[in-house]
Amino acid sequence: MKKYLVIGILFLMLLAPICSASTILLNNREIERPKNTSFNDFTHTVIAEFGSLTTCPYCVTASSQLNSIYNSGDLDFYFVTLVGDEGNTNVRKRMNELGISSVPDVYFDGGYKKILGAQSSEKPYRTAINQSGARVVPDIDISVVVDWIGGGILKFKVTVINNEAETYNGQLRVYVLEKESRWNDKGGHPYHYAVLDIPIDKSLSIIKAKSKARGDSYTFSKIWFGSFYGFGDIIQGNILVIASVFDPGTGFAVQTSAAEPTVSNSYLTLKSLIFERLFEFFPLLNKISEF
Repeated sequence: MKKYLVIGILFLMLLAPICSASTILLNNREIERPKNTSFNDFTHTVIAEFGSLTTCPYCVTASSQLNSIYNSGDLDFYFVTLVGDEGNTNVRKRMNELGISSVPDVYFDGGYKKILGAQSSEKPYRTAINQSGARVVPDIDISVVVDWIGGGILKFKVTVINNEAETYNGQLRVYVLEKESRWNDKGGHPYHYAVLDIPIDKSLSIIKAKSKARGDSYTFSKIWFGSFYGFGDIIQGNILVIASVFDPGTGFAVQTSAAEPTVSNSYLTLKSLIFERLFEFFPLLNKISEF
């Protein structure tokens, strides 16, 4: 009897966040940066990873400059803020991979360009973004779809398409961000695009393009439970999910895309969520059955 009571409680816990989801059904919004003539010179969308600490006075300027460049819309890039003393273990792992030991430290396209320390103007960052965007990279496309389930739960699907005439091997990373962070910098201002988690950090291999318009693809889906990491209070309009593919040899990014979460209450989405969540708990249920 005790076993069934516990199982029942677990099931209600799993279902409760789903039932709290909005009943509005919206189309997915994949983010497209405003088109600018300078974008024509870019071979891909650039990603900048900004390493920071809440105790760093020089990071205040770096954060403001990167956000100003992004909001101008004249360069094809995204930036993410890695807050070393607030982010979870996946965030700190990424900072270690990049080799961030002092802040502010900004890595463009995974380290193709790196700018350490405070800058007197936006120019060094703009130059690094332009130089990174002009690199010759494999012809890779990324599509991101993010469903807002409710209760701090996201379900996202990332598809990577290989348009090359040879098999492509890479590393896929997905960042879950708050546009306006819950964490403040040393100046008391909220960080911009601060990473809550990097739930996908996975190698991929996509076979070469065939005699069709587009090559083969790699698709990976995941349900992210914000409450597991202390982020059950996230707000739909404040979340952005960014996906980047990196070259495993150089560590440099080859393509980046992003999407905002949209509400979905379709039967199939809910059914999928319930069963996937239950399967995650099967090991726990097996242990309970032993009592």
